[in-house]
Amino acid sequence: MLTVVLAVLAAAVIAASFITVPYYALVPGDALAVSTLITVPANRAHHVHGQVLLTDVGVNNLRLIGYLFAHFDSTATIVPTGELTGNLPVSEFDAEGTVDMEESQLTAKAVALRQLGYAVPERDAGVTIYVIDPGSPAWTSLQVGDVVTAVDGTPTPNPDALVAAVHAYKPGDTITLRVGSITQPTPGRDVALRLAATVENHQTVPFIGIGDPQASDIPSMGTQPTYDFPFPVSINSDDIGGPSAGLAWTLGIISKLSGGDITHGKTVAATGTIHPDGTVGDVGGVKQKTVAVERAGATVFLVPDVEVATARAEASGGLKVMGVASLQQAMTDLEHLGGTLGTATKGPPPGPAGHSVPYGWQDSPWT
Repeated sequence: MLTVVLAVLAAAVIAASFITVPYYALVPGDALAVSTLITVPANRAHHVHGQVLLTDVGVNNLRLIGYLFAHFDSTATIVPTGELTGNLPVSEFDAEGTVDMEESQLTAKAVALRQLGYAVPERDAGVTIYVIDPGSPAWTSLQVGDVVTAVDGTPTPNPDALVAAVHAYKPGDTITLRVGSITQPTPGRDVALRLAATVENHQTVPFIGIGDPQASDIPSMGTQPTYDFPFPVSINSDDIGGPSAGLAWTLGIISKLSGGDITHGKTVAATGTIHPDGTVGDVGGVKQKTVAVERAGATVFLVPDVEVATARAEASGGLKVMGVASLQQAMTDLEHLGGTLGTATKGPPPGPAGHSVPYGWQDSPWT
């Protein structure tokens, strides 16, 4: 009888190892020193004192046995697949993470350089695609992260301009889009699309499959800014996706260029999106990120204001959690901890650039 019971249990365990469930487990990820991932011109680089860490969240697609074990892991959070992905196809969800990371890096460079007093002119370059409707004209010709800069030669610097340009045609017409990328909007490539039909406000209008998110509440397109940087700054995201490393990238660039000691020799971790005006946006997975940065030896953790309570509930007494709403507040808090900016700057930082948060900016909640 015991042999039969053991055989049944073994079979159940084997089956549970293959059965997938519609849930993901969020677990502590990595905490990495951003100074090793940021490159600036040699004649502008300075020795970095202390460390600024970024952190991410491990996202595990669960099978039944993993789902059961995750309930006993105090550091894990179980999330329904649809809640995590916004009901997007997994391929689009993954691509969104890459797009968000590229956007956060561009913004971090601009904000950091402006904080150091450099002029960083900015203009709208085109429309970034975040979502493509399956089966639409755009589905096989465009991809998430493409930037549409013109329709038949008419510039489309923002979503309103793109919608207006497309609506000048009728279903069945063929149009040519000029398409670039986030990091290089121009000169781009030409993509010909035959317009389909859809109904808006009881009228039949042309449809290409972007700008009409039917299966997701995630914004489907946004204004793509481009910046004129005074010198190159490159960032290696080490295959991390999402926008939540924006604050860490910004602080890391400032640290590398300033010649100061903004962390006062400490290991400081940071999470939070960064917007062009220097404001810090909320993220998700803060519970798991707190565990990760403590494991990495951080003694200070900068988090968005609204998530301080979550981080403090998970932190031990050796980790000081500080809430911030902007880069300026983060800099002030670090100064109170003994940090200094240094003198290798272009003078007093200018005020906000005046560019609004990109239309459709996505604060992915899990990275």
